Amino acid sequence: MKSLNKLSAIIVACALAGTASAALNTGSENISGSRTTPAYGDADLKDNAGNAGPFGPYSWDYSYTRSFDGTKLVKDIQIDFSFDAGLNYSDAQKTAYINAVTTGVEGMWNNKYAIKDTATGKLIPILVDITTDGPFNQKVQVHSGTGRADMTNWYTGDGASVNAHEVGHMMGLYDEYIGGAVDKYPNPTLSDDGVMGLGALNANPVMYSRYYQQYYDYMKQLNPDGIFILTSVPEPSQWILMVAGMVLIGVYANKRKA
Repeated sequence: MKSLNKLSAIIVACALAGTASAALNTGSENISGSRTTPAYGDADLKDNAGNAGPFGPYSWDYSYTRSFDGTKLVKDIQIDFSFDAGLNYSDAQKTAYINAVTTGVEGMWNNKYAIKDTATGKLIPILVDITTDGPFNQKVQVHSGTGRADMTNWYTGDGASVNAHEVGHMMGLYDEYIGGAVDKYPNPTLSDDGVMGLGALNANPVMYSRYYQQYYDYMKQLNPDGIFILTSVPEPSQWILMVAGMVLIGVYANKRKA
């Protein structure tokens, strides 16, 4: 699995390498704010587990640093991880947990979408970068086993999709399931498969383009005269098939010439 992940990263990196225009304006800024969801629904409204409303109210603070250095768009989220004393984790175990979580979250969010500069046809990678050296944007308390995770309380038994969901909140995204902190009720954005919806309960949630809209908005803020497109990045397997197809076409063409 590790070798496959490395191959995937290499293929995506090769596909996107050197694709940003040097003429574009760059920048970096700290983003922070609050989200609130008033109480909504009544006893007739049920969540996916059958629990009755009303749900909420909910509120949370989001915070991250976003930047464009001319080659990539990044949201840097500095997380201060604290561990329950009952875990009795050594420094090595804490580091291993943080590294595993970081790899899982970044693997879920990164290289799914890119910004296309229509003036050059080149792609600008979109990335989430989890760092832990401070100054911190967010604090997370790590508990043993499994439980109902939220943005500030994670469990050692959580899967990468759950952690990625909570990181979505750290970037200001709403829940997309009844019972959560939804937007625009009574007509909220809901999804059964998205990472901000019930897809967070699955190993491979859908990463919808709306989750990356903020990157596009930032690029337009930096370059208001530019024309950009938020576009999906093909899966590594698709890149392999494309490259293989190009190789076969070349071989066939050479045979025809011979």
